[in-house]
Amino acid sequence: MRFSKFLLKTQKEQPADVDSTAMSYMVRSGMIKKQSAGLFHYMPYFNMIMRRVEYNLRRAMEEADCNEVKFPLLVSKEILDKSGRWTAFGKEMFKLFDRNNAEYAISPTNEEYATLIAGSYIRSYNDLPFSIYQIQKKYRDEIRPRDGVVRAREFTMKDAYSFHADVPDLERYYKIMGDVYTKFFTKLGIKTVPVIADGGAMGGLYCHEYMAIGDEGEAEIAFCDHCHYGANLETVEIKDTYKEDMRFKGRYKEVITPDTKRIVDLVKMLQREPKDFVKSMVYNIGGKLYMILVRGDREVNETKLAKLLKCSEIELATEKEIKSIGSVMGYVGPLGDLKNVRVIADYEIKAMTNFIVGANKQNVHYIDVNNADFKCEWADLRFATDEDVCPVCGGKLKIAKGNELGHIFALGTRYTDKFKTTYVDSTGEEQILQMGCYGIGLERTVASIIDQHHDEKGLCLPASVAPFLVDVIIIDNKKQNQVDVAEKLYVTLEDKGIPVLLDDRDVRAGAKFNDFELIGVPIRVTVGRSLENGEVEIEVRKTGEKLTTKVDDVYKVVNKLAKSL
Repeated sequence: MRFSKFLLKTQKEQPADVDSTAMSYMVRSGMIKKQSAGLFHYMPYFNMIMRRVEYNLRRAMEEADCNEVKFPLLVSKEILDKSGRWTAFGKEMFKLFDRNNAEYAISPTNEEYATLIAGSYIRSYNDLPFSIYQIQKKYRDEIRPRDGVVRAREFTMKDAYSFHADVPDLERYYKIMGDVYTKFFTKLGIKTVPVIADGGAMGGLYCHEYMAIGDEGEAEIAFCDHCHYGANLETVEIKDTYKEDMRFKGRYKEVITPDTKRIVDLVKMLQREPKDFVKSMVYNIGGKLYMILVRGDREVNETKLAKLLKCSEIELATEKEIKSIGSVMGYVGPLGDLKNVRVIADYEIKAMTNFIVGANKQNVHYIDVNNADFKCEWADLRFATDEDVCPVCGGKLKIAKGNELGHIFALGTRYTDKFKTTYVDSTGEEQILQMGCYGIGLERTVASIIDQHHDEKGLCLPASVAPFLVDVIIIDNKKQNQVDVAEKLYVTLEDKGIPVLLDDRDVRAGAKFNDFELIGVPIRVTVGRSLENGEVEIEVRKTGEKLTTKVDDVYKVVNKLAKSL
C-alpha cells in the first residue's frame, strides 16, 4: 500500500472527546472516527487490523473443531420468549416490528438459534460433540456508551456453541476452548487472565471471563501468577486466618467528636490512621436490619454480603431505621443496648485491638474498643487487596484493572431443555443435550492490543495483527535514486509475502518518522543518506534497535527480524 493513496489521516493533538488511552490512540492513528455516542466509522487501518484478528480467530476455532455458520440478525419474540430472554435482556436489546406487526429483536447473542440448528442436525450420540460459531455484528442500546469501541452500541462478536452427550464431555470441551482462548490471546500479544465470573442473563452451570490486564479497565480483578487463579475482585474469597484477641475488655472510653460523620474527619480530629477505625454500616435486607463491620480503610463487599444472606437486593438503612435500633446516623457502632439488628463483622477485625467505633450517640465515639466488648458473627465481607493471599495456593495476590475480552459458559441444559433438544444415547434412550457457549468481542480485543502495546510516541503493534510488517520511508522524494530503491524494495518485499507501507508522500522526513511511530508498524526501512554507500537503515519499532544493511540484504534481515517479533 502506498501511503499517498491510503486513507489514513493521523493527528498530533490529543482528541478532546475520548475517555480512554486506547480510544485516544485509535483516533490519533486514523483508525476510527466518532459519529455519535457509541457509534463509530471504522476507517481502513482499523478494518485491516480487525481482519488480522478475525484470521487468527478463525484458525483458533478450527483448532477446536468448530464450524463457521451465520445466523439471522433478527430473532422473533416467540423464540426469545421460549428461552425467557425476551425480558431478561432488558432495555439494552433493540426491538422492532415488521410490516405484519410481528415483533423481533436484533439478536444480542444466539443461544436460541444455535440450539435450533443443533436440534436439526444431531440425531444420536454418534453426532457428538457438535460445535459451531459465527462472527457477526451485534447491537445493544447501551445507556452510557464509554471507552470508545470497548462499550459501544455496535460491535463485532465471535460466538461459538457446543453440544454434548453429558457433563463430563462438556467439561472436556470447555477446557479445550479455554486453552484455545489463552493461546489465541497470547498470539495477539495480549496478557489475559481467566477469572471466575457471574453468568448473568445467560445462566448455566459456571463460566469464566478472559480479562485483559491494563492500566485502564471496566473491572478490578485479582490473580495469582503461581497457580493461575483469577477472579473478579468482588468474588475473591479471603480465608479466615485471623486470630481473635479476647484479652482486653472494658478499656474503651468516650470521646466527643462533633461533626465527624466521616472517617476522614475523625482521622484529622483524633490524629489516627483509617485502619485504626471500624466502620459500622447498617443495611435493610428483606425487611431485616444488619450492622456490617469492616476496617476503616475497607469497603463492604455487597456481592459477598448478598451471597451470605442469600438475597438479591441490598439497601442502606434510613435514618429512621438506624434510630429504631438505638443508634444515630453517622455515629453507629456495635457497643451498647442495640435492638433488632444482627451484627456481622469481617474476619479482619479479629486481629484488631484498641480501635475506634461510633458510640451510638450524637457527636460521640468510643476509643480503645476490643472484640471482647461486643458480640457479633464473623464472615468474609470485604474486597481483597494485594496484601491478601491466593485462596487456592496461598501465593501472593495481584490486583489489576481488566477489560473483558471473552466469556465462556458451561450452560448445561439451560437452553436445550426449553427447546427439547435431544439425542439418542447408546441404549436407544432420548436424552437432553448439554451445551456450552464461547464469546469474544473483536473491537475490545483490538483496544486491548493497543492498551498493552503503546508508548509515549504511539503504537507498537505485534506482528500478528499489524496490517503492514514494514514501513519503507523515502527521506527525500526529490532524489530519484532514493525513490527508485524504495520502489524496488516495495515490490521485492511484497512479492515475497511481506506486507509493506511505502511512505511516498511529499512531506518532510520528520512527519514520516512521527507517523511510523504513531501507527505502530513493527519495522522501518529508511532510504536516505546512507544510500551513497549502498545501504539503508532498519529500525525495530518496539525495541528501538537500529542497524544498517546493504540494499540487497534487506529481505534477509527483515525476514529474520520478523521471526523474532
